[in-house]
This record gives sequence, structure tokens and C-alpha cells, in this order.
Amino acid sequence: MSGTPTRLGWLWVFLATVIVAVFGLVSMGMWIPAVMMFDAPGSTDKPLVWFFAVYSSVGPVVAILGLVVGWIRVFLGQRGRGVKWMLLIPLVWLVSLIGIVLATSAICTGDRVCEL
Repeated sequence: MSGTPTRLGWLWVFLATVIVAVFGLVSMGMWIPAVMMFDAPGSTDKPLVWFFAVYSSVGPVVAILGLVVGWIRVFLGQRGRGVKWMLLIPLVWLVSLIGIVLATSAICTGDRVCEL
């Protein structure tokens, strides 16, 4: 009995590539809120606003990084690890962005002014 067909392994690589590429395109939508964060007077002087604006807008860069690292692994003959890294890098960025938003929402409630 032979092992897993080669075509099935390549299917996962191409499917992960499409998912990460779509993620990169969708995450470009974070650029608009990142620019709008500087609309309030005095917000350009706050380093946490700069951090969040830059961090939230690097989604396409993270997607490209995930694709490059994943495809390097694939070309080195590690197809499974390539798919893992291709999906893991953008996922870590997305989970940490959601964590930052949730932490900020918990700190900055309606009765408390948030001075970020």
C-alpha cells in the first residue's frame, strides 16, 4: 500500500496559500480605521495610538511573511510544516490584535475615559 498521494499534499498547500492571500486582502481594510485614529486632536502625541495604528495595519505584511516562510518550508521538502507556518503566522497576529482590542475595551468602559 502506498502513502498519501502527492496531489493531496499539494492541494493543502495551495488551499492554505489561497486562504492566507484572501486574509491579506481582507486585512487591508484595517488601514481605514488606523488612519482615522489620528482624527482626534492630540492623538498624534500618544505612543499607544501609534502602536495600535501600525500594528493593526500590518495585516497584509504578515500575510506575505506567512506565505514566504510557508513556501520556503515547502521548497525545502517540509510540506506539512510549510502549511502550518503559512497559517500560524497570520493567526498569531489576528489573535493578538483581537486580544489588544478586547483588553482596550475592558479598560476603557463607558464611565471611564481612556487616555491611550
